Amino acid sequence: MYFAVFATRRADLGEWIVSLVSTEALARVVGWRTLEDMPWVLRCRVKKVYLTRAQVFAVVTEWGRTDAARGRPMGAAEAIPEPYRQVYLDGYRRATGGGDSSRGQAGA
Repeated sequence: MYFAVFATRRADLGEWIVSLVSTEALARVVGWRTLEDMPWVLRCRVKKVYLTRAQVFAVVTEWGRTDAARGRPMGAAEAIPEPYRQVYLDGYRRATGGGDSSRGQAGA
């Protein structure tokens, strides 16, 4: 079980998960910081979610792709624990044409 922070884009009202954390209180803090740091976000909401390992990997892979598309440095992965760091880097590399190592996907 996680608490997901969902952000809504101003431009198209599309929604995506910006964070998965262990407590509702922390999720609310992340939501406020997201609103401060990302002016293109209209709102954030917190929801308790039950995700499989494969679903978590899909979310983290998308974070890597999104960060690569926005030009965020690959070093941002340093804050992500394994095995999620490798999953994030796989998504990042796919978005930049750097290949797919498929590590971290076992058991997904």
